[in-house]
Parts: sequence; C-alpha cells; structure tokens
Amino acid sequence: MSSSSGSGATAERPRVIIFGSGNTFYGDDGIGYCLVKALEKCARINGASLVAVQALNPGHSALLEGYDYVVFIDAFYEPDMPGGSDIAVLDLDPSVLDEKDAVAVIDSIEPHSLDPLKLLVLARAAGIFSGKGVLIGVRPERVEFNKPLTGSVIRRGVKAVKALSEVLGRLGIAPVIEEECVERFLHSVCRGPLLD
Repeated sequence: MSSSSGSGATAERPRVIIFGSGNTFYGDDGIGYCLVKALEKCARINGASLVAVQALNPGHSALLEGYDYVVFIDAFYEPDMPGGSDIAVLDLDPSVLDEKDAVAVIDSIEPHSLDPLKLLVLARAAGIFSGKGVLIGVRPERVEFNKPLTGSVIRRGVKAVKALSEVLGRLGIAPVIEEECVERFLHSVCRGPLLD
C-alpha cells in the first residue's frame, strides 16, 4: 500500500494514476479511453501515470498498487449531471463506507465490468489501495455500435482535459496539455473502434 505521508517535498505530492475507460466500439462511450490515448500523445504530465482500458474489471485493481490518488475519465450516464453541465467532477473516497456498505458494494460487482467507485472499494478491501480518487465524467451524446465520437462529446472532451488540469493542479502536478492536439487526435484517431 502507498501513503502520501513522508519526509521531503516530493513525498508530500501523491502518486497519481489517470485511468481512461470506455468502449470505443460504441461511439461516445469511448471518450475516456480516447482522451487518455490523446494525452499520451499531446501532454507532459510529470508525476502521473496514464492507463487506457476499454472496460474496468477486477484485475485492474492491481494497477492501483503504489498510488495514492486515481483520476478516472469516463462517459457519465447520470441523467442529472451536476449543475446541468456536460462535465461532472465527483470525489470518490471508498474509506467513507462502513464495512457493511463496502461488503454490499463488493457483492454487487459483476466480474467483467466495474464502475470507478466499485473498483476503488474492491482495491481497498483487497489491501491494494488506500487512497482517494475523482471521476471526471463526460456526458455522451450518442452511444451506438460502430459510430465515431460525436462533435459534441469531442468538445466536452476538451473541457474534461481542462477539468483534469485543475484536479492535477490541486495535487501539486502542473500538466502541459496541448488542447488543440487533443482535439485533433479525437477527431482523427477516434473516428472508429480502437484496439488495446
């Protein structure tokens, strides 16, 4: 397990992993995956690791070992986005659940698919991760098989990158992200399904 406590200036900054997830076979559902792939090409984020997956599964909990903070970027399907916006930034802290609630979450897990909070609860219960996280959710416009990202979700993706910069800034990380490069990547590379 990892902790953000320790001596020295670098020990104070948490170890961060950025997880983009989404199924690129279903249009806008792939925005999280595509954004992290774009960040790999269009950003310098010293102090954070990047991971892109088509769908979260229990095995991904092992990737959280050694990290203090997780930033998830994913399509967010809640009908009531906070404040009626297209982007949601939601804190995820599995430590606030008591044992009974944590067990209920774990019992509800499907073996082949997870949401970010369930992944954190599972990793915490397994003793792999004791930190916190945040979900940067992007409202999808169209989720249909074999369709490209919509223009609306690409614009929201650029807004999500700005939200990511703010979240990372609060953690002491100053990313350099070329937003125009991200937008070009989403338009050109994410026109159809991507493979891991």
